[in-house]
Amino acid sequence: MSAPVDVVDEAVAFDLLDPDTFAHGHPHAAYDRLRAAAPVYRHPGSAAQPPFWVLTRHADIQAVSLDSERFTSTRGFRVSTDRRAGMDPEIGRVLSRFMLAMDRPEHDVYRNVVASRFAPAALKSLEPVIAANVAKLFDGLAGREEVEVVSEVAARVPIQTVCAIFGLPPEHEASVFELTNSVFGTDDPDFAATPEAANRNYLAIFDYAMEMYAERRRCPRDDLLTHLVDARIHGAPIGETELKSYFSNMLAAGNETTRTTLAGAIWTLSQHQEARDGLAQDPARLGEAMNELLRFVSPVIQMARTATTQVELGGQTIAPGEKVVLLYGAANRDPAVFADPHRLDLTRANAGKHLTFGVGVHHCLGSRLAQLQLRLILGEFLRRFPRFAATGAPIYLRSNFVGAMKALNVRLEPPSEK
Repeated sequence: MSAPVDVVDEAVAFDLLDPDTFAHGHPHAAYDRLRAAAPVYRHPGSAAQPPFWVLTRHADIQAVSLDSERFTSTRGFRVSTDRRAGMDPEIGRVLSRFMLAMDRPEHDVYRNVVASRFAPAALKSLEPVIAANVAKLFDGLAGREEVEVVSEVAARVPIQTVCAIFGLPPEHEASVFELTNSVFGTDDPDFAATPEAANRNYLAIFDYAMEMYAERRRCPRDDLLTHLVDARIHGAPIGETELKSYFSNMLAAGNETTRTTLAGAIWTLSQHQEARDGLAQDPARLGEAMNELLRFVSPVIQMARTATTQVELGGQTIAPGEKVVLLYGAANRDPAVFADPHRLDLTRANAGKHLTFGVGVHHCLGSRLAQLQLRLILGEFLRRFPRFAATGAPIYLRSNFVGAMKALNVRLEPPSEK
């Protein structure tokens, strides 16, 4: 049983609302302290937001994720910073219609509209396109000695892929990169110097969405944009707010989390050169190693649920209406599930128990696509530059939601001459 909230030592205090808590990625030492002393931790909230609960144990996070009877996603699927919580109401309206913010049966109705686009058959037809883009990307790096991995490698192919699925023209890819940064960078001064700029940047993706939908109404094509324009839910066209939510959610999340995982995997392997060398020498192991890399990197920091009734969890009483935050990075390093959890072990037998893609109704729709891209891009990176090495620590996005990197410089080392 966890310690009573009022006697938890201040040393375990954990401020989820401050993005600087994650300035160097997941604060695993803080997660470990919380898990040991207060696995169901009462966060004090702020002057702008009420207190909430923070979970660090794998079992608790999985249980809440699967408990749709006592926890809902409809009252916010994450806990925002105070700055983000005060953004333009239109942003909140669209976010409230994300599939992540829906419960069953509504969630399944909206998910089924797009699910076929991410089914194995659809991905099989996409794979040659992705492979060609990967080859072109690395051909363009020939002769380079160093690269900024996030913008020049990790972001490129995922953006091309999501643009291809939506039917967005290649010349828009740079704009999609900027729009994605705007969505996730509302707390980062490099992307939004003021709250006004954050609002303006975020709202721009909605304007872009409606412009693209209008174009498809004029000129239908065989793409996801046209599919959404033509789709019917309960016999009626999809509403404008929901169209914006589909677009902004799938466009941004569809490339950002893959970008973050890829950059994180490159950084991780740079720090574990024996593992890097093993994969470079035996590329067939990459498929087996993918779950461990996903566990180790954990691109999404947190999601949240809201209790609909009184719940006893970990010795604490959660009242109706209180939010519960699910810390995926903590779950993925829980020693109760993963032996020696801070050690990278590419042969870990139970690495597939990671919660990186979530679990239950909100399991990531694009998980198969993400893994396909990660395998193809990282595999080619290792083939072409098997001795790559980071030349410095990554610079992280200022966010309490995603553990994204803004920059990571890597020295490119081609295979040694024999």
